[in-house]
Amino acid sequence: MRVSWFRSIFRSRRRTVACLTILAAVFCLLYFWVDLCLWAANANLVRRDHATATKWIERSQWFRRHPDARMCLLQVRIARRRGDFIEVENKLQQAIKLGAPRSEVQRENWIAMAQSQQFDGMQSHWTELLQDARDDGPEIARSYYAWAMLHHHLDLARKTLESWIQDYPQDAEPHFLLGRFHQAGPNWVEAEKAYRQSLALAPDRDDARLALAIALQSRLNTTEAIPLFQAYLQKYPNELSAIQGLAQCLSSNGDVDSAIQLLRNAAEKNPADAMIQKAYGELLLSSGSPQDAADVLEKAYLATPENANLANVLSRAWKACGRQSDAEPLLAFVAESRPELDQLLLIEKELRAQPNNLELRMKVAAITAKYVSRQDGIRWYQQVVKISPKYLPAHKALAELYQLVGDTKLAEYHSAIAQRSSP
Repeated sequence: MRVSWFRSIFRSRRRTVACLTILAAVFCLLYFWVDLCLWAANANLVRRDHATATKWIERSQWFRRHPDARMCLLQVRIARRRGDFIEVENKLQQAIKLGAPRSEVQRENWIAMAQSQQFDGMQSHWTELLQDARDDGPEIARSYYAWAMLHHHLDLARKTLESWIQDYPQDAEPHFLLGRFHQAGPNWVEAEKAYRQSLALAPDRDDARLALAIALQSRLNTTEAIPLFQAYLQKYPNELSAIQGLAQCLSSNGDVDSAIQLLRNAAEKNPADAMIQKAYGELLLSSGSPQDAADVLEKAYLATPENANLANVLSRAWKACGRQSDAEPLLAFVAESRPELDQLLLIEKELRAQPNNLELRMKVAAITAKYVSRQDGIRWYQQVVKISPKYLPAHKALAELYQLVGDTKLAEYHSAIAQRSSP
């Protein structure tokens, strides 16, 4: 009887201890729940698993609906990495109100400015960011590469990509950007290598697939290029660069009829695209249909009369049709453009040595706008404005160009800046 009583007491105490232990564990879990969730969110952010990090942040609010500074800073990092800079601004303001450390708020703000290419406000902080990259290395490297390219620091841009590859060997993005860098050279051999590596690391990257196809086509490797173009066009049937690349490959392989049909369809769907019209007209001309070629090329030239290469192809088509007198003004324009375009190559070489020389950039922009493409010229002038927002000649040139292309709002905008900046 006594033994049975002791056993019941022992069991009762054991159950009590177990219950108290469970209650203590639940209490500790609830007490440290937010810390645990935010720690897990941060760990997933470091691994760059942003979806899981977001889930852990949501879980941190299960038992408490009041955000804290740590949570806001984590949300800033997620929003910044997905490019939602309005959310970044909102969450940074909330973090400040909740007492987030000033140094962390500043750091997030500098990285956000770098990612959105607002370089004027943060470029004195590059050293701090590069020396304390943490798990934001790819974002900082990409922004630093963009800054270097904008300022034409080509060696620095290339070294930035090489360091990024060394630090993040499984990241496909720096290989892709290195391909773009070499393609601009152009160095198609190195571009192909870089695109291959990018696609190997990220087989679902369609932009790398298209870029590799274009590199292969430029190196006359149509055997590999054709299936890549075809695979890309299955997903993006209206992508003109892929259509043009595939047509050129088919034509090179002797399948001219298929190439013409491909470009004809694209040209009919995109009557305002001068490049696809030029490609279609050029193929018609080379296949022995000069009148058809002239009809297509004339419409394209009327839309982009500054394009010397297009003028050259149209003049050849007119000559083949016996329209020598119509061709002569175009031939004169082409002859006028040649020394200017040759000079363009020399100026771009000078620009590599003097990346901050705004006058050289203005010369490149002017020649480009006059003999290549007004839109490309606009992009060059915009780069000048990015580097030096108050540079009066660039705003004047932009106002004139926007007026030529029919964008009166932007023409008035830049004209107003130029007039305000006048002494």
